[in-house]
Amino acid sequence: MKRAGFIQDLPIPPQGRLPFPLLVARQIANPIAAWGTDFFEQPSIFYRWLGIETAFIMDPDLIQAVLLADSDRYSKQSLYDDVLGDAIGGGLLSAEGEDWRWQRRLAAPLFRAEEMLNFTLAFGRACAAPLRRWGEARPGAE
Repeated sequence: MKRAGFIQDLPIPPQGRLPFPLLVARQIANPIAAWGTDFFEQPSIFYRWLGIETAFIMDPDLIQAVLLADSDRYSKQSLYDDVLGDAIGGGLLSAEGEDWRWQRRLAAPLFRAEEMLNFTLAFGRACAAPLRRWGEARPGAE
């Protein structure tokens, strides 16, 4: 299976904040290209749309707090239940509490530094073509 076509273009962040429906639509194709400059400058970004508040946590320390240290204080369930439903299943992405901790412990050995080194050749091959295209692209060209 050829995988070189996943990243098509150099991600250029939109200026300012996109309306939430457009943000979600763009995230389907390329999440990073959907993020405005505020995503790279602020520790957290909040959207409120149709009565649902969504937080994008960008700061590494805050990510650690949300996912590990204080995970019991944060819930993603309403988003997954109301918006994504059964489409994403009960895996690590949507699990919470003890179920999430159990899945995380199960997956953790795959993400140890020594294990990740085994994937560097595959990562490098997957990134070679997009990086070459980005290097040849003119700044600001679309």
